[in-house]
Amino acid sequence: MTTLPLDKAVSRRRLLRANIMLGLLVFAIAIYLNITGEYANLAERTATEALYNKIAIGGLLYAAASWIFCVMSKPLWFPGQQNNG
Repeated sequence: MTTLPLDKAVSRRRLLRANIMLGLLVFAIAIYLNITGEYANLAERTATEALYNKIAIGGLLYAAASWIFCVMSKPLWFPGQQNNG
């Protein structure tokens, strides 16, 4: 993989960080809805909470995958910087 120009590398890093925030936002919203939900009966509650749990786990996995890709691709896009932050 060739080195990217600095402006493209920065824009890709921003896109990856935005995806991390999106995954964490989905997680936070699903947990909030799971905690504050009002249900008519137990069957509705279990079905809805199972769906919110799946969405929350999906958001966390998406954020983790984006973070791993961001960390692993940094040496390829910014070869002059060695773990400076």
